[in-house]
Amino acid sequence: MSDAPTAPRNEPPLSSPRAAATADAAPGYSGLRALVQGDLDIWGEFFAGVRPGQHTSLLAGARLALLYAGLRAVLVHRLAHELRRRRIRVVPMLLANLNISLHGFDIPPSVPVGPRCYVPHPVGTVITARRIGTGVTIVSGVTIGMRKGSDFPTIGNEVYIGAGARILGDITLGDRAQIGANAVVLKDVPADHSAVGVPATIRPPRPA
Repeated sequence: MSDAPTAPRNEPPLSSPRAAATADAAPGYSGLRALVQGDLDIWGEFFAGVRPGQHTSLLAGARLALLYAGLRAVLVHRLAHELRRRRIRVVPMLLANLNISLHGFDIPPSVPVGPRCYVPHPVGTVITARRIGTGVTIVSGVTIGMRKGSDFPTIGNEVYIGAGARILGDITLGDRAQIGANAVVLKDVPADHSAVGVPATIRPPRPA
């Protein structure tokens, strides 16, 4: 999956003064609508019989959001992040605190999260990352954050993070990395590699 920056969509025209005042420096932002649709799609594939490549309807998505705290938690973060991008004060942090109270999901509004984020059990998960890529699965009780100073991890695309894992410091999890349950990851994990244990050891991809 390409990491090339894409032009923002579903944003005010760049000629608009409001757009100029609220444009975000982070590349590849696809807009709130596209991000929400991606989240609904992955949940629809798991729980509503939606085929890969097809979109989950808004009605089906609303039903899923009513039933599953993980989807609600991600959607609340989407809204908080979008409002922060638009330079709206106070409200993003209020939404982040509401997310903690309702879902036990602690993630600042500043963290950019790619589409198709799947967090089946948000309670006890704490995330502060430079970036979370597309199609990331974060199971439950996960901590992603600093080890010292303000050195936060970067999470690639299609990464799987098992229950209770700790990803700490200025490290990068490459695309399709697999993090075992309760692993403590303190160094980079290359693309397609796995990390297991305390502290985690890196294992190469299994032969095809």
